[in-house]
Amino acid sequence: MQIINNQNIITDKQLENIVKILGRDYKPRKMVIYESKLDMLKFYPACFNFTWEEFSGRLEGSFDDSSDTVYIFIYAQTDDGDDIHSKQLYSLHALVHELRHRYQYVNDSMYNDDEVSERDADRFATKFINKRSNQIRKIMHWDDEWTVEEEE
Repeated sequence: MQIINNQNIITDKQLENIVKILGRDYKPRKMVIYESKLDMLKFYPACFNFTWEEFSGRLEGSFDDSSDTVYIFIYAQTDDGDDIHSKQLYSLHALVHELRHRYQYVNDSMYNDDEVSERDADRFATKFINKRSNQIRKIMHWDDEWTVEEEE
């Protein structure tokens, strides 16, 4: 798996460990982590696949099935201000959500029904983060466990 990432917020090793927990069907060919909008220019043209919605920060992540690439937009995480752990937590949630889309695609399950696919990916990501919170705490080197609430 190729990872393109500045590693200021989440390291490549941390990303690899999260994917390892999920398993082989979740492992994309490439993962691109945009910490800032400037990274979109910095990483261009190696991974130019974004829309205005992604650039403007309205989208936290996306999965491109044609290139088997997951894109995560850390700069879109503004829920709790600039707290680094919050940015990491919600970026990991976005990552697991997008990796679930990869799983859906690879296993031909729900991927073509947007509403069902999105609901499944969000519930899966929330359940994964909360169930594995202690393991994630260790991977991320956090003092405390963090959990996410189910979005409606």
